[in-house]
Amino acid sequence: MSRDPLETIALAALDAGRAIRSAVHAMPLAARGVRTSAALKPGGQLVMAVDAAAEDVGVAHLQRLSAQLGIRIDMLADGLQAPALTIGTAGGAERIVAMLDAVDGTIKVGGLGNPPDGSSVRVANEGGWGVAFACTAPTATPLAELTLGDFVVGVTVDGNPPRYTVYPHEVIALPLDGGLASFDLSDRPAVRASLRHAERTYTSTQTTLSQAVIYFDGYQAFDRHTRLPGDEALTAALYRRFLNRHEGGGFDVWRQYGNLSALLRLLLGWRAGRPWVESQGGAFVVVNENLANLIPSLPIVLGAGGVSLDFDGRPLAQRRLGAGRCSVVHAANEVLAADVMRIIRAARDECGIA
Repeated sequence: MSRDPLETIALAALDAGRAIRSAVHAMPLAARGVRTSAALKPGGQLVMAVDAAAEDVGVAHLQRLSAQLGIRIDMLADGLQAPALTIGTAGGAERIVAMLDAVDGTIKVGGLGNPPDGSSVRVANEGGWGVAFACTAPTATPLAELTLGDFVVGVTVDGNPPRYTVYPHEVIALPLDGGLASFDLSDRPAVRASLRHAERTYTSTQTTLSQAVIYFDGYQAFDRHTRLPGDEALTAALYRRFLNRHEGGGFDVWRQYGNLSALLRLLLGWRAGRPWVESQGGAFVVVNENLANLIPSLPIVLGAGGVSLDFDGRPLAQRRLGAGRCSVVHAANEVLAADVMRIIRAARDECGIA
């Protein structure tokens, strides 16, 4: 019996993520941070040689996938209304629409503020980065009519997984029983009878926000090309409220640039036997999230039982792809989602944002 094509896609993306991780770690440190360009990070984005090299590895895997399935793959990029790259030459109306962020967290592997004389490479100390992929099932739906919920395959591979497993660091999301399910493939062979028999990942059952960690990313609120009016002030107001665990905030507030690897670290755990090993993370909140992070995160969060909303409280799965960026809340459950949304509404009122 032939494998489900969505499983074939997920396996290919997992293999690509693992190969990208190996290629990045094999690349000399001094060579990683050279400024260049990459097809899937267009415009004014920060692009280094490590991005281009990783993208080449990922595209090669997707080329083989396109040939295997006999269908073309239209690759999207943040900020573009048309495919940035088309893989394969198969005709017909149907194609797969996909997003690949080959290095999510460029400065973690290429360096931050490296001196031009090459005397040092500033990469020591943190290292959190990942590879993220998401795609639709084969579809003829025009891009303008696709929703974020049409991206039903999600794969995220941590670029620096821990020696001792404390969170799922290679995660795949796939359709299951009319919904989505997220599976932990961490360090496991990808060839199996069915990925849907792998161990599941889940968000937390914690319903008290002051006993949960909030991930909060306001970095892109200061992106002067894409931010919305009021994003900077809103970020400050939200951070102040999230910090105060005695007045409705979280137990702790955590932030990491390169946030798809952080999503795995913060929101996901397991329920294989008792006691359940749950995440301490309750919510993952980003102001002005880019599509390269937003799209892959959605099936993984929903497949783990979480809730994903925009700052107006609307389900992200219903959002049109063409609407572009937005601010997002990924919460462990409905109760914590409601608590976070109350904080967001109060902060918006404070800043005069309708």
